[in-house]
Amino acid sequence: MGLRVTRAIMERIEHLASHPDIGRVVPEFGQVSLRELIHPPFRIVYRRDPDAVRVVRVWRSERRLRLTDDGEDESS
Repeated sequence: MGLRVTRAIMERIEHLASHPDIGRVVPEFGQVSLRELIHPPFRIVYRRDPDAVRVVRVWRSERRLRLTDDGEDESS
């Protein structure tokens, strides 16, 4: 990932502190607390908790998020 792209993604993540609901609900899960921002070609997936925003993963948008048999998430 280039420095320019990394900076742009970090700016989007920093913006979440004051605007945690700007992302859409992750379609694969449909959980209101699990949201994502799209920064082509990347997805920034984060968990919106009552008192914090936690980035779960940043990865290329063509990869889908899915659950393994033990309930952990993995990208395919």
